[in-house]
Amino acid sequence: MKCLGVCAAISIAGSASAEPTYLALYLKGSKIGYSSYETANVRRGGHLVSKSTSLTVLNTALLGSNMEVSMNSTSWATPSGAPLRMTFLTKSSGRSNEVEATFGAHVATVTVRSSGSTSSRKIPLPLGGDVVDDPLTDTLKRKLQKGQSRVVYVFDSATISFLKNRVTAQGDSIADVNGRKIRARLITIEDPTSKMEVFLDNHDDVVRVNAAMGITMLPVSKKVALAPNRSGEGPADLAVETSIHTDKAIENPDSLKELKIRITCPSISSIPSDAYQQVSRSGKSWIVDICPARYTAEGGSTNLHSTTQKKEWLQPSLYMPSDSPHIRKLALSIIGSNKDVDAASHAIQLFVYRNMKFNSGIGVLRDANEILKTREGVCRDFAVLTVTLLRAAGIPAKLASGLVNGDGAFFYHAWAQAWDGKRWIGVDSTTDRAQLSASHVKLGEGNIDTAFTFSFLDSAKIEVLNVQKD
Repeated sequence: MKCLGVCAAISIAGSASAEPTYLALYLKGSKIGYSSYETANVRRGGHLVSKSTSLTVLNTALLGSNMEVSMNSTSWATPSGAPLRMTFLTKSSGRSNEVEATFGAHVATVTVRSSGSTSSRKIPLPLGGDVVDDPLTDTLKRKLQKGQSRVVYVFDSATISFLKNRVTAQGDSIADVNGRKIRARLITIEDPTSKMEVFLDNHDDVVRVNAAMGITMLPVSKKVALAPNRSGEGPADLAVETSIHTDKAIENPDSLKELKIRITCPSISSIPSDAYQQVSRSGKSWIVDICPARYTAEGGSTNLHSTTQKKEWLQPSLYMPSDSPHIRKLALSIIGSNKDVDAASHAIQLFVYRNMKFNSGIGVLRDANEILKTREGVCRDFAVLTVTLLRAAGIPAKLASGLVNGDGAFFYHAWAQAWDGKRWIGVDSTTDRAQLSASHVKLGEGNIDTAFTFSFLDSAKIEVLNVQKD
């Protein structure tokens, strides 16, 4: 599961207070965690800077498995809000991910430590807007008036990229706080993953945040924040609570050759349209016609050694070290004597499927080396390992993320895509089925930074318009 929108909301919610602030996180009325946040002015290198520290703990479930995630972050910024240095530590199920970013005049130098693997990179600062430590604090300092907007960029530690945020002062509004109607000022913050609503009182203190996936955040006492989430019940299941039921059930979705659906959702701005799925806008809805390329595991596609296109999708990238000698050796041993791209891709798919086991309690992005070592994870980990092995074997590949149908609803999912010299072939290593089902709706694709920053379909409705089966 993604947590980009949630993490962003956490930093935003505490930013208006210089004292320690505690917030409880709720998913459809059930408490799923808490966040604490404080900020202070300190001396760093002889200069006065703002230091912000936050801790967030999520205690939920995913597909029936308990999932606890803790996220610590510390940032130093200039008095104007420009970031100087940021550190992040995310832990889940014994795994950890550390990110350190230092900001210069034109680039940010980022070091990532993922369960023993370390990598560094330089990222150019984006043009077209200021990079800020926190978009809400920046907005309050600038005193935006009703209807005014401002574009800023915020560093995202999950995808190691800068997310474009549009902050808009919406004016007076009403916030529902534990059943009480409170007059508030509404500020909306939109990024590629979600649209958040931040409600402020007359003192610019946050009284409520509506975040991604239906999560709300409310200021509470420390005692309430640290109290157990539920009494006598299991934790709320993110997969179940964020699933989208269709107007009518799809029987045997794994056998779908073609699927046509209508998605009505106020929070989505675009859906990828390509040879895999054709997308058109219809009023306030999107018509998506999914027809995956036919996959032939027995062969018949481009010869593996004659694939010279899409070279950019052979390169190593964040969490996918396809140039690792160990991974390359393994990839070549998996495909063996297969010279056909489809057959070689299927061999890698079967290797991942047979050697990985599901552990839905792991809520942190990990390097393919660590995934391979432990051989367990969620669908995202299956996809990351599959893409890494495909590239290491000389097959251009990229991640895909979106939805998959099952049990009468669509659930968030991730898989891989392989270029066979003629078309992109879907490769879902959570199953041994060679042909990708049309039950997969693509919302994002590429490397980590683009594949996992798709828009959450909050308050979405999906209607089934047409179904064709094998």
